[in-house]
Amino acid sequence: MLELLTQLKQLGIEEKQAKVYLACLEMGKATVQDLAQKSGVKRTSIYNFLEELKQSGLVTELHQGARLFLVAENPNHLLHNLRERLKKMKTIIPELVSIYNLPENKPKVKYYEGQDGIFQAYENMMNSGETIYGYSDYEKMFTTLSEDRLLNMLDLRIKKKLMFYCLAKDGPKGRKLKTQDKAQLRETRFISNIFGNKVLLISFNSPYTAVLIEDRAIVMSLKSIWQINWSTNALN
Repeated sequence: MLELLTQLKQLGIEEKQAKVYLACLEMGKATVQDLAQKSGVKRTSIYNFLEELKQSGLVTELHQGARLFLVAENPNHLLHNLRERLKKMKTIIPELVSIYNLPENKPKVKYYEGQDGIFQAYENMMNSGETIYGYSDYEKMFTTLSEDRLLNMLDLRIKKKLMFYCLAKDGPKGRKLKTQDKAQLRETRFISNIFGNKVLLISFNSPYTAVLIEDRAIVMSLKSIWQINWSTNALN
């Protein structure tokens, strides 16, 4: 019985309510006075949470003449209640996730998927109102993404008067864009390609985090940063 009581408590049922429910299961039907004697829970306490027991579907009331009896619901009803609660949780989880803020000492990551997601990420970045420092592969970008939408993003950045300092892969499209740097609030410099497919990012600040990324495009950009810093420091 003690084990059953513990398990009912783990399901979110208060200890006193669980004791009364177990007593009611054993007795079939009983008065509040009988349940108080059987469960060891004071009669006044049972009256205090009687409505909760009924709303939880653990017991129902049975009136016989002037007497009130409590009847335990079939234990299968507990499973039904859990399923219903799970359904409700599933409906609100997306909204809860959307407002969830990680603690300040943990990385904050947003995931964007597809072309619509990429342009949404661009727009969110520009909404910060800060100068942009980036790495671009214009040859790949203009063959993969909608040129009209890319130009719309460019117009938006110019409208917001945000300067873009760009390290770009050398190529025909990149060199053509570089000729328009001044008019488009951009400064472009070219770097050579570096190949790879994995990078590990580690934070040694508590609570300590590590992120393993396997993406050739991202890794090429990060390796380029390393190469530039390595070359610069070698001259000092």
